[in-house]
Amino acid sequence: MLVGDVLPLKNQIVWRNLVKLGDRKEGNNVVIAAAHSRPELYGKFTLRAFQRYGDSAELLPFAEEFQQFSTDYRHLANDQNTLQQIRSASIIFFVGGAPQRLSRVLFATQEAPLAAAVQDSYASGSLVVGGIPGRVAVSTETHALDVLKRGKVLSDDIFNGLNLLKQDWYVDQNMFGSGRFATGLVAMHQLGMKHGIGIGLDTAAVIHQDTIEVLGNRGVVIVDLSEAEFDVGRKGMKVRRARLSYLENGDRFQMDTMEATPFEKKLNDFQLFPHKDASAGDAGDTFVSSQAMFESGEFLRLMYEALESESGESSGYALYPDSRKGFRFRFYTGADSRGWLTTSSGEDRFSLLNIYLDIEPLGWIELFSSTKTN
Repeated sequence: MLVGDVLPLKNQIVWRNLVKLGDRKEGNNVVIAAAHSRPELYGKFTLRAFQRYGDSAELLPFAEEFQQFSTDYRHLANDQNTLQQIRSASIIFFVGGAPQRLSRVLFATQEAPLAAAVQDSYASGSLVVGGIPGRVAVSTETHALDVLKRGKVLSDDIFNGLNLLKQDWYVDQNMFGSGRFATGLVAMHQLGMKHGIGIGLDTAAVIHQDTIEVLGNRGVVIVDLSEAEFDVGRKGMKVRRARLSYLENGDRFQMDTMEATPFEKKLNDFQLFPHKDASAGDAGDTFVSSQAMFESGEFLRLMYEALESESGESSGYALYPDSRKGFRFRFYTGADSRGWLTTSSGEDRFSLLNIYLDIEPLGWIELFSSTKTN
């Protein structure tokens, strides 16, 4: 179960499903909060959530800083009783936070007994919540504009993951944070990974075999780079035809076939079709434009506006502070772009499939001479 950062206690949809899924294997539940800057406090919050939803768990005292639990995580990672607790657990719950902190604890030594115990437990049927389920994770301390300018993520910002997924997908449980989706595109290209998934706050995605089911109050973004082109020039990274989809609660996605099935209520309400195929890049008279590309949720808004726009496109800009240089993000529709919308819950809930994205470096003159804005 992938989780967007820290799972709120009040999210009943996710917590009830989490406890139910844990019943498939007998055993106790364990909590590891090593990713968080305040592991003891947020670990205890998680124990309280388990109790609220009719279950129990034990907090294992793993943390990078000795003073958090007065325990050396390197010693604890070799304790056979602790490792056996993990191997026999029904649920292994990783509190959200910075993946680099967690990776340093999981892979503290070359043998990495803690990571191996989690992998053994998962193979025997345990539910793993959060953590680093993919092959790698990228530090939350990267700066998206610097990554785009270099055209790569620094090796010191790439950390080992548990490699639990059947498919080799890039996973970012902080992807809706500032600029994380742009960093993710560069990292995926650099690592040779064609597909990825990012989780929004207050949301989870359950992966069983090749099926993803979205749960919670926001959504997930699916990244497909199978047709994308990348080029790094003097001004930075250029990206062409990255394909993005957005799914919300109840939607499903097949990782092997890349096919989505929207929630039944959406299928019964409104289907959205693009006004034009904007793949050729011939913009209409106007298109939606944003100067706040990396603000929370802005890339999702621009994906939706591309589908709704008469021109079939929208653009966002990310500029260096006090600088005339940055990057343009052009979202646009293709012949296979689709959307579904429902208002049955009293608020708009939507799914978006196959919205395309180009990224290009630009300067002040290019920004204001070659684009049209509202």
